[in-house]
Amino acid sequence: MAFAQPQTVTVGMGLNRPPYAMDGGAAGLEVDIAREALAAVGLTMRPQQLPPARGLMLQRAGQLDVLLSVDEGIGGDGFFSEPYLNYQNVALSLTARKLNIRRIEDLSGYSVAAFQNASLTLGPRLSAVARVHANYNEYSQQIIQTNLLFSERVDVIVGDRRILHYFSSQLDPKIDVSKPVTIHQVFPATPRKAVFKDADLRDRFNAGLKTIQANGVYDALLKKYANFP
Repeated sequence: MAFAQPQTVTVGMGLNRPPYAMDGGAAGLEVDIAREALAAVGLTMRPQQLPPARGLMLQRAGQLDVLLSVDEGIGGDGFFSEPYLNYQNVALSLTARKLNIRRIEDLSGYSVAAFQNASLTLGPRLSAVARVHANYNEYSQQIIQTNLLFSERVDVIVGDRRILHYFSSQLDPKIDVSKPVTIHQVFPATPRKAVFKDADLRDRFNAGLKTIQANGVYDALLKKYANFP
């Protein structure tokens, strides 16, 4: 008896962004969620890492089956999945400093190291702070942010809490990363979706996502990457 070969789906994603995507798209929280959701409905994932602008270009040209980590403001044609993951950007400070940060505007009282383009992507309130704040800076390499925080050369860092946790583990051993930190949740969670070129494929992904959320696979992945590495 002949068996049908599993359908392979080309999945575009961003460049390495631990812990969400790593090892050329072979691993990562976001990658594993997509892989398991597709596998639950009999699909095999072929990952393709791309710079963001090129990923959008290929998606709009119909050359990708799926593009991960997008929102519905990107324009163009496509069929969007249910949210499969929330990014949570936070402000992070050393607990010993006892900083009073309850809203975005409170950042104006402290030196801030944010990720590149944070002032463009985290909303108009942060943009307003950044425009007039002499001690607000953005960095393309997020390990610099964690270095500045634990070296006590900046008061606050801004970024996704999973990414900042990862990079705190990559610092020089001479830097004490055991110092307690306070997470100031002044930014809303950002739901991430995938965009598909085919509505049927989108529907199958949504069904697979529901399956892994119900059978414990999804929660196991969250736990796996909660303290990664």
